[in-house]
Amino acid sequence: MKRLSLAATCLLALSACQMPFPGMTAPQAPADQTLAAECRGDADAGMRLTAAVGAARAAEGKDALAANADLDRIALSHACDMARTGRADVAGSNGSNVVDRARSVGYPTCGVVQLVGAGGTPEGTVNAWLIPGPQREQVLGQLSYQIGSGVARGADGRLWHSTVLGNNCR
Repeated sequence: MKRLSLAATCLLALSACQMPFPGMTAPQAPADQTLAAECRGDADAGMRLTAAVGAARAAEGKDALAANADLDRIALSHACDMARTGRADVAGSNGSNVVDRARSVGYPTCGVVQLVGAGGTPEGTVNAWLIPGPQREQVLGQLSYQIGSGVARGADGRLWHSTVLGNNCR
């Protein structure tokens, strides 16, 4: 009985502790929470990015995607992160991924995918995504029903593009 009580006390003490175990790093806030105030993005370019994806899908006879404000928010926060760091990658500067960013805004995480690009126009970025390969399959796939896009301008004037596709699997 004494051992059980000691074990329970240790567990309670550990659960109350906010510090990570040695060798572990504390999780960081999703990019959406830390970057939204820093970057407003280019709303017109974001709409053009969504429209270019829609046009590519229509040209292939695919269903239209519904715009989703949560996905726009995820995409814009990541575009801002890329513009700030100067790195086009689906991984955020804080280690987050599209699933982490979806969770941060309460969007269902099954089926979310993200496409990114840097430089050029929104239309040119979508054309690059349409080269045969995984990005083309994501743009034209029939598993996504919703879209969000964000474009941010870096300090050097370069545009950073991000599109998030999801299926709101609730």
